Amino acid sequence: MSAPDLNAPDPIDIHVGRLVRARRLALGVSQQDLAEALGVSFQQVQKYESGTNRISASKLYKAARALNASPSAFFEGLETAGDASVLTPFADFMAAPSSNRLAVVYPQLTPVQQRILTDLAETLAS
Repeated sequence: MSAPDLNAPDPIDIHVGRLVRARRLALGVSQQDLAEALGVSFQQVQKYESGTNRISASKLYKAARALNASPSAFFEGLETAGDASVLTPFADFMAAPSSNRLAVVYPQLTPVQQRILTDLAETLAS
């Protein structure tokens, strides 16, 4: 068994970053605009969103305010199993490039259309 990579981003940081990115994209906020609200560079926002750099509590609070969300919103979908934290499929979905487009239009569909789209996605995935 190999030793864990101590330089690898923590899964929680990746999860939080993905949800910050998803919220930012859903609102149409640029990385530059969020960076200005946080007092950091847009490159730093990229690092937060990828989980490469951990976002501090104060920056997370400012990001939540800038993105009209509660700080706890960025932990949604995170489950704990004992001491080990795991990411849910929701975080992976929100990280996909076109997921925000789908998330915006999905609620506009009728229940029948939502079922058809879900069935199609499951068929394509198998």
